[in-house]
Amino acid sequence: MSEGHRWSPGEVIVLQDVYEAKLWAARPVIVVEDSADVLALWCPQGTVRKVPVTPGSMPAGVSRGEWLARALARLDWPLEDAPWDVSSLMLHREGDWHAVWLSFLESGEQWGWYVNFQEPYRRTKRGIQTMDLALDIIAEPARGSWRWKDEDEFALLIEHGVVGSETAARVRQEADLVIGRIERDEPPFDSAWPQWTPDPAWELPTLPDGWAIL
Repeated sequence: MSEGHRWSPGEVIVLQDVYEAKLWAARPVIVVEDSADVLALWCPQGTVRKVPVTPGSMPAGVSRGEWLARALARLDWPLEDAPWDVSSLMLHREGDWHAVWLSFLESGEQWGWYVNFQEPYRRTKRGIQTMDLALDIIAEPARGSWRWKDEDEFALLIEHGVVGSETAARVRQEADLVIGRIERDEPPFDSAWPQWTPDPAWELPTLPDGWAIL
């Protein structure tokens, strides 16, 4: 894909999570906006995506964080279909080590903000590639209120060598920046995105041919 190419609203692209040149997850998403400021993607409730599941080689009884770290360290996981459980608008900025998600209830009311720490996205012919780094922040609709999520899983990824020390430090630095924006009510947390509504003509996106090609 040429560096200047942008997608049009309503196009379906693939958001791939990739670790060590192996597909970790794939989901179809609808392009809302693709501009110099933001790549906004819509993943409505019920969208079927490909997700990693516990491999048969994993010992029984390990925690979710432990199997996540072990599977990535061993490059050992199968993929299965799974429906997405909450409609989400995903806001990406080029070069950021995070994406900001807005979750919506079935009524259309905003549920809250979700900061997903991940590798900066890369464009492909079919969509974008990144890699979820486990650590998250949940920010309530009430301004300035936030909390950590999955710090234990992030620590296990570091312990198992899946996330290196430089990457871990970069994520923590990014988290400090995001927390400051939340507490100061700065973009995108002060934006009009919570009032956004999807085009009623849009259907559930499905994975197109070639969704697994990296």
